[in-house]
Amino acid sequence: MKNNIIFLDCTSNYPYQFSATNTKVEFMAKGLNESGCFCTIHNGIIGYSAIKERICINIEELGKVITYPRKGNQLISWLFNIKQLYKDLKKAHNKKQKNIIILEFPDYHIYLLYIFIAKRLGYKTITISHEWGLTISSIHILRKPFVWLYSKTFGFLTDGILPISEYIVQKTSHFHTPSMKLPIIADFTKVPQTSNSKKSFFLYCVYAAYKRVITDIIDAYSIFLAKGGQHQLVLVLAGNEMQIQVIRQYIYNKKIETKILIKSKVPYKELIALYHQAAALIIPLNPYHEQDKARFSQKIAEYLSSGSPIISNYVGEIKYYFKNKKNIILCDYSIQGFVAALEWVSKHPKEAQNIGYNGYLLGKNEFNYQTFGRKLHSFINSL
Repeated sequence: MKNNIIFLDCTSNYPYQFSATNTKVEFMAKGLNESGCFCTIHNGIIGYSAIKERICINIEELGKVITYPRKGNQLISWLFNIKQLYKDLKKAHNKKQKNIIILEFPDYHIYLLYIFIAKRLGYKTITISHEWGLTISSIHILRKPFVWLYSKTFGFLTDGILPISEYIVQKTSHFHTPSMKLPIIADFTKVPQTSNSKKSFFLYCVYAAYKRVITDIIDAYSIFLAKGGQHQLVLVLAGNEMQIQVIRQYIYNKKIETKILIKSKVPYKELIALYHQAAALIIPLNPYHEQDKARFSQKIAEYLSSGSPIISNYVGEIKYYFKNKKNIILCDYSIQGFVAALEWVSKHPKEAQNIGYNGYLLGKNEFNYQTFGRKLHSFINSL
């Protein structure tokens, strides 16, 4: 059955800005499109401050992309876009197809508005659960009561749930709402090329706001250098210039600025190329943080698709898919643990390359967007 799918407020100003969530929704839409669905990516009711009027574009392999302008303050902009949203959703509804709106984790009042409009216009809704809100420490204290309320009630209001992890599967089980696990996904159609040339750098892609974790990796890398390590460290940092400058200063104070390359605002194709060229890709997961237990970083799928080995920790979803020294390099979550992992990769480049390729094969079997698109299509048809 061909379905009419609208991803509503699942993206952040797609395709004008880059984020892991934008990439994931793009792959979801591509997978559904290839399964015969018509998809629309709608950037949500709050709007994008960089545009002055509603924009609707067509992307051949996806479908439509709709973006509203932000009108005034972010807190009230949604009020000015309600009428346009209702008009667009009413026009998009197709009586000859199953009509589905896929939502994510917006503010609670916005979620209720979306559910109300969807039901009024005859759409079924599916809600993605990428994070478990109660585990996110950065949420402002004034938002926490609404996050708690959302976590306790959202599943009763929607027709389907897409939890990203076993942790969230368990947390949402009390809703008794049809669900399907939504893994990380990427494009695994391009087989990574093996190379005999020595790969000369490690790479860590992260938001600059995560200072504590970044400085731990820098400290581990500093010890690696002191013990004779030769690889460079490439930090791909997202965030504002002030946050990035804090990291620059930390590196400068440790007197290793010639060994660490900081990159920001890297185009996606260049970023993927860096993944392919890296000796290892680092993604720290803290076993003492509930948020790391609950989530499953989209970055892991992109790392796997490159064929380069991943250095990480035995936390959350990792234990359900990976085996140490077979398709991933696992270490203790400590500075010395990361030092040991960096040293092992530098001393065993061929073994590390094989681990990276096995990781690619795992990703191709488990996280291929085309395979997931067919599964999601079947799940939608079952609702």
